[in-house]
Amino acid sequence: MRATLLPLSWLPLLACAQSWCTPGATWTYGTEFISLYGYAQYTYVSDTTLGGQLGHRIDANGAMSYFGQTGVNYWSQPIAAITAQIGDVVSLWSDTEQTWDTLFWLGAVPGDSWIRRGGPYGDCDPPDSLVIVDTTTVVFDGLPLRRWTVDQRTDGVSMFTETFTERLGWTMNFSPYPACIIVDGPVGMRCYSDQDITVSFTGLGCETLVGINDREATARLSVFPNPGTDHFNVALPPGAHVIRLCDAIGRELLNLRALGPNVRVDTAIFLAGIYFIGVDDQRPERWVKE
Repeated sequence: MRATLLPLSWLPLLACAQSWCTPGATWTYGTEFISLYGYAQYTYVSDTTLGGQLGHRIDANGAMSYFGQTGVNYWSQPIAAITAQIGDVVSLWSDTEQTWDTLFWLGAVPGDSWIRRGGPYGDCDPPDSLVIVDTTTVVFDGLPLRRWTVDQRTDGVSMFTETFTERLGWTMNFSPYPACIIVDGPVGMRCYSDQDITVSFTGLGCETLVGINDREATARLSVFPNPGTDHFNVALPPGAHVIRLCDAIGRELLNLRALGPNVRVDTAIFLAGIYFIGVDDQRPERWVKE
């Protein structure tokens, strides 16, 4: 199967497989909106039927606060998402399109791709082509899981890369987010757990409301000065690394190969604004040029 997926209605209906929606599955992501920081937690709670298809009901809850201080706003969203797995295809129900949209393809190999219909974001999220560029295997709690690296493209132009992992799903958010909300919104997976494994990607608790100092502690990169002007420095472990600089809508502006431990990157040619700096496959860190 390459380039185009068959319509879901053509495929045999299968029960929730081990590769997605394992009993007890819970996904927790950090969130950021201007000066508000918090988390969003998704939990697989039951099976349901939608559009004649067996699906997985996923509820959400979370909390936001101003720099982790008082005035915490707790929230919940019953039936935040409904997913379904048929064969190797995991789909997400789109309220906007009133149909199933491919969330990820567990049978894909490098070169395979699929088209997103727009997901839950409507006109804010133009149709994207998601192209598999690499596959690997990671191990959590002794359990080997498949991982895919995906190039997200709009009108054939590469916007940014992201990964999804068997069971865990997408790196940054529960579903791939559109370029128009990349500046504020999801900031990466904190934790995942199910009946077999527990994974934490930060040094803080899954449901911690972080302040400024704590938020800096969660960053996987050390980028300074931030804000900056004509350059930034990246503190790296010894060895070879790939540094990527993207603008606020995810377009890659630089792709550099560098040796640690410390690298200086010249940014004099770039306009003032918000950028994202990524190293290897780590979560990008936001950098501001003044």
